[in-house]
Amino acid sequence: MSGIDAQVCDPVLLNTFLIRKKRCRVYFHRGTLIWESEGAPYTRHTLPLSDVMAVHYVHSADQAHCCPTADQLDAAADDKTLGESASSTPPRHTSFILHYAARGSKNKWKHHTVTMNHTDPRQVASWVKTIRNYLSGLKNRPKKILLFVNPYGGKKKGLKIYEKQVKPLLVVAGVEANVIVTQRQNHARDTLLNCSFDNIDGVACIGGDGTFSEIFNGLILRTARDSGIDHNDPDARLPTPMLRVGVIPGGSTDTMAYCFHGTTDIQTAVLHIILGDSTGLDLCSVHSNATLLRYYSSVISYGYLGDVVRDSEKFRWMGPRRYDYSGFKKFMANHGYEGEVTILADSCPPSNGPKCLENCARCQSQAEQKSNKTTPSQAEWKTFRGKFFMVNGANVSCACTRSPNGISPYCHLGDGCVDVLLIKHTNLLNNLRLLLRLSSKSKNKNVFDLPFVEVHRAREFTFRALAAPISQPEFPPPRLIPGVSVWNCDGEVQWETNVRIRVHCQLLQVFTRRIQETNEEPSCKMCPF
Repeated sequence: MSGIDAQVCDPVLLNTFLIRKKRCRVYFHRGTLIWESEGAPYTRHTLPLSDVMAVHYVHSADQAHCCPTADQLDAAADDKTLGESASSTPPRHTSFILHYAARGSKNKWKHHTVTMNHTDPRQVASWVKTIRNYLSGLKNRPKKILLFVNPYGGKKKGLKIYEKQVKPLLVVAGVEANVIVTQRQNHARDTLLNCSFDNIDGVACIGGDGTFSEIFNGLILRTARDSGIDHNDPDARLPTPMLRVGVIPGGSTDTMAYCFHGTTDIQTAVLHIILGDSTGLDLCSVHSNATLLRYYSSVISYGYLGDVVRDSEKFRWMGPRRYDYSGFKKFMANHGYEGEVTILADSCPPSNGPKCLENCARCQSQAEQKSNKTTPSQAEWKTFRGKFFMVNGANVSCACTRSPNGISPYCHLGDGCVDVLLIKHTNLLNNLRLLLRLSSKSKNKNVFDLPFVEVHRAREFTFRALAAPISQPEFPPPRLIPGVSVWNCDGEVQWETNVRIRVHCQLLQVFTRRIQETNEEPSCKMCPF
């Protein structure tokens, strides 16, 4: 198992425990725990310790006030704070409980427990110590995280999500969280630009795509500044931040959480942070006139979606429904926008599979090329001019609960490319076909086979509006110019029209165990006791 310290021994344990009043033989070897019933009906369960969150003694009523506890004895063995009298105290506990994560249907992971009982307290202490030693060797697991909570995102339940669903799991796993409740826009970004990262193993947020965007923008800017790199240089080679990032759904659409985990289930996201597995995520830089506007992770869109996010800002009091309202208005208006798109096209076609799932070969190949500093294969520039309903630069599939397949179903998290969708201006009927395809749950239907849609896989691209551009406005915005839209960049308005977008391959490490096909059975059939 990767991440395990080489000095951790490879113990073998075998004993009989009572599990839910059934005698079971329990084995532990090579990082795997197996228990099987001794009598009929025969059952067998396999649990990799990579899925175990923690192991704790079960304190009975007469042990509640004993001093020292078995947990304190373990600590005393390391720091000798309890002295010789404590270390000579025999263990008293006759049972322990394992907290673990198990994958269920639809990519959801759940917290389960199993309690094992034995008549000999020394056997219990031996098993607990062995399992804890193994878990302590999993160096990829965070011990302390910086957690931002957005109390205003989505349905404004960020603080409730933390107290009811996040905090209890972190306490069980022994993960310390330094919690910061955001009070304003860019609070998280500004904090990361100036705070100390001492003893911090990761950064996470409870919020939507906007909160996640603030976090990685802060980390990328901080890392570039500390490395003496000018982020306004569109050709700069950016260093990867040392801290990994996690996102816990608490927004309106939670697109990034869905693309990472295949679900917007809160417990799944928390468990993935606790277990510590991560993967590389591409980020795109957006420059205009040699000035960095921002980095984005999901999609940048000009035209229809830009109009929707601009119009919806006036209706924030409606919550997530503001997007439906503004979307309907802009759909009926059916504006078209003339522009020129120049693409540095990759040779891999984006209109067919495979999809980006667990153990994705394409992303792994790019990770190897990045670590070896290998030059990517040749690409060529292509230019397209026309009148567009939308121009989208999808960095991920952009799948969510409303659009299970996303804008670009075969887009990858870490292949160093962005999928550019050119959607020509057409009639309302075709626009309706487009929106129905985007919301379809069928895996065989996407927007690529529509005659007015072109899709290209690119390493970078530029856009130039063939009309007078909009300059950065004061508040309130000036009168809108006909024929000119704005950019929707991860759900935020970018007023600069002419932009250059460049992909930075696997610039960020994110906590996730990736997506598996939802029609598959769980890889480990666990019947939790």
